[in-house]
Amino acid sequence: MIPLDFRPASAPPLNWGTRWLLRRLCTDNPFYVLSAALFLVGLWGSFTAQDGAEQTWALMTGLSGYTLLLAVTACLLVRFDNVWDDVRTVLLLVVLMFLATSVTFDAVLVENPGRGLTCCVFGLLMAMMVSEMVLRSIRLALPAWFRGPYYLILALFFLYPVALSPLLNQPHSEALLWGLFGFSSVAGLVFLTLLPAVRRGPDYVSNNGSPWRWPLYPWALFGLLALAVPARAFLLCWSLHLLDGANRDRLIFGPYFVAPFALCVAILLLEIGIVSSRRSVLGVALAAPVGLVALALVGHQPDPIYRGFLEIFAARLGGDPLFGVLLASAGFYLYAALRRVPLATEALTAVLALLTVVGPDTLDRGDLLAPHPMPLLAAAGLQLGLGLWRSSAWRCLLGGCGLAVAAALAVPDGTTAGSHRELFAFHLILVAVLAVGAAFDGFFVRSLRIAGAGLVLLAGLVAIFGEVDIPQGIPPWAVVAYPLALAVLLAGYGFVLAHRPSQIVAGMVLACWLATTGWQGYCSLREVVAGLDQIALSLALFGIAILVSLAKSGGLSRWVSVRGWQMPDSTG
Repeated sequence: MIPLDFRPASAPPLNWGTRWLLRRLCTDNPFYVLSAALFLVGLWGSFTAQDGAEQTWALMTGLSGYTLLLAVTACLLVRFDNVWDDVRTVLLLVVLMFLATSVTFDAVLVENPGRGLTCCVFGLLMAMMVSEMVLRSIRLALPAWFRGPYYLILALFFLYPVALSPLLNQPHSEALLWGLFGFSSVAGLVFLTLLPAVRRGPDYVSNNGSPWRWPLYPWALFGLLALAVPARAFLLCWSLHLLDGANRDRLIFGPYFVAPFALCVAILLLEIGIVSSRRSVLGVALAAPVGLVALALVGHQPDPIYRGFLEIFAARLGGDPLFGVLLASAGFYLYAALRRVPLATEALTAVLALLTVVGPDTLDRGDLLAPHPMPLLAAAGLQLGLGLWRSSAWRCLLGGCGLAVAAALAVPDGTTAGSHRELFAFHLILVAVLAVGAAFDGFFVRSLRIAGAGLVLLAGLVAIFGEVDIPQGIPPWAVVAYPLALAVLLAGYGFVLAHRPSQIVAGMVLACWLATTGWQGYCSLREVVAGLDQIALSLALFGIAILVSLAKSGGLSRWVSVRGWQMPDSTG
């Protein structure tokens, strides 16, 4: 009998593309997201008008039902199959449904404030109850310092529009405009309630009942909520600013609305980086103000509605968004410096230096201001103080040069120094370079001393050979004596520090000064004494004759040998 083999033949191997697709579908499983997106589109398409209470409650029932379906699915996946990868997606979709519910009833709040209030309160209570049900069912621990901020954020999304509802019938009132702008700021303050949880570190959620580890849990949840804040700020301006006629589609919203919230997120990132000792997180936090500046610079419109609130913003807060963002960034970097974050003081110095040329109306002017000394003075004082405290030569140099420039900017225009600010600043910087070179030691400082000597040589040569406009109020003799004074001071500096390059440069300046001064004096004397050239040549030849005599007698050879030089024998 021939045995029959009913085993199926081996299947051919799958190609690379098919294997990649199956792996993605099995691990990421995008069908939950696609299902939720299609459900929302279909539900909003069916009940967009919400003209009556029936449609409103039908929309609420649909949103609540699908949210419960997602929540129950998450519970079943964990309790029976322990599929945590898919559960993460489902739980984030549940939170996303909560946020979608909060946005949905803005129109109801406009048409019928009483019904809108009921919907918002009901939606918030449902979100809190479903959240508690899911957390308890799957035994997922969300500690109190995370759970409290989570519910506060949900309350903000649902109840903030309710707080604005009494102002909706006055679309041009300043209170409503500030209320629309204030959502981002209030959201930032609410997110800052996460600081106690952040400072407890990763161990605070180490035993959370799931395979998720910090920072994936719980920061994926709060990352989703943070991404929703800018969208909610925009939608508030879109749905609750009830302009009429041709103004209906105009918005006061600008990217700078999000800047206060982004600054609070940067503070959280800074604290996370400090607690976890992650340099990458600290780097992102310190770079965040650059993004804030970008938010303040882009997206501005000539639309009168938009410009109207922008003018109110500048008038009430004392400056435009760019100026406000720079001030806030300075405060952020000061906080980071107090927390001893590396590079925080350097970033603070850069912001203060930028405030030197950025004023309260820079955006409106479209141009930078003339340099203002006070912010530069603060930046220079900061670096100089840190340099003296930490014995840092480069910080003292930076602070000293900053103080020099600030002092030059602060001089009144009518004075001699004010009329020649660049010259005044140059000499103050020269003093700073030489002072730092004398106060410290090391390779950088030795290079600084050479640089200072080079600056003295440059100033001396320009004064000797260049055509210099004498500042008003300075006597001519002072200009003539200026290179000599430089040479004497640099020689003393080199003698005290035993710095030979300074002494050599001082000698060069002195030699050039003597040659130039002597030649000028000789030319002036020629106009008085007609035969001066012959007399000078006669004296020169007389000197040569003396040297020849000394060479013959051997006196010159003896003097040279005492100096250690060799001289050829003249008798050979």
